[in-house]
Amino acid sequence: MKRILTLLLAGISIIATAQERCGTEAYTKNITDNNLSYALARTKVNAQTEKWIEEHPNYKGQGIITIPAVVHVVWNTNQENISDTQVESQIEILNADFRRTNIDKINTPSVWGSIAADCEIAFCLAQTDPNGNITTGITRTQTNETSFSMINDPVKHTSSGGINAWPNNDYLNIWVCDLSGGVLGYALPPSNSIGSTDGVVVGYKYFGNSNYAPYNKGRTATHEVGHWLNLDHTWGAGGSCGNDQVADTPKQETENYSCPAFPLNPNACSTTNANGDMFMNYMDYTNDACMNLFTNGQKDRMLAAINLYRSDMVTNNCDGSIGISEQKNNNKKLIKIVDVLGRTSTEKQTNTPLFYIYDNGSVEKKIIIE
Repeated sequence: MKRILTLLLAGISIIATAQERCGTEAYTKNITDNNLSYALARTKVNAQTEKWIEEHPNYKGQGIITIPAVVHVVWNTNQENISDTQVESQIEILNADFRRTNIDKINTPSVWGSIAADCEIAFCLAQTDPNGNITTGITRTQTNETSFSMINDPVKHTSSGGINAWPNNDYLNIWVCDLSGGVLGYALPPSNSIGSTDGVVVGYKYFGNSNYAPYNKGRTATHEVGHWLNLDHTWGAGGSCGNDQVADTPKQETENYSCPAFPLNPNACSTTNANGDMFMNYMDYTNDACMNLFTNGQKDRMLAAINLYRSDMVTNNCDGSIGISEQKNNNKKLIKIVDVLGRTSTEKQTNTPLFYIYDNGSVEKKIIIE
């Protein structure tokens, strides 16, 4: 499923304070303010997501989705050129957090233990690059730029001192750099308009296990990948006591910092909720050491995002077969199209997964969204 949108951000300003852990809301707002196509696509996302979840009530347990990642280290100083070991530690952290094998899961309050989710999403460093060559899944680009802003996404473009993305149908692109503006990271939430700037950006100080407490345990990437998979902040988008579109996260007035004691802010937003804020959720702003869970509702939303907007990720893996289909299969011929029950389909169906079978033995899963 190929959807290409070039996002051009010109003449915009993104304001971030020193306390703004995540730049995704400001970043996304400026894109939607300046790109009508992306803005219109995003207005449909919540309805499309709710419909997919309603139509797939038993999707959980269908198997682990493994997402190949490429980490682009863009550096000016030796300190910014983080080691392979630090990059690998971040992949391990993502796997622990999304599979709920994190050691600190014991810190989840018992009242939320039953809804703390193994999201059945895993990550690996890509083993094959877009040209079919063996890779470590890590690229390194020395740059003359001393830092990168969110404005116009310069780190995502070779022409502005960064590096171009690998095909986003096949890879999760993560850029690691000296990020300016007082934010630790940001991401592009999904929609039917996915373009060359799709991915996640994280400051080099906060990527993987680092020495920059209190954001030294890799939870910035966990948080931003959550946004990349269509999660909102727990207090909702656009202001206090908002809606994060997830039923099992408590209503929350605003972001939380540091590492509060439980319960925090009982009965917030005029609710009857003695347990208060779920401040240990990965989509809040607390210290890395204080975060420890996604919920089942958030899991549903992320699985919907993968199937709706990043559907190639459902069948991608790290066995060396990803990222090379277009180069090897330019001359392939379509034999037939079948649905999930193996029935031949002769018409283009919308909102339904279909399998395209080619004469070279390859199979592609596609969903046409309307």
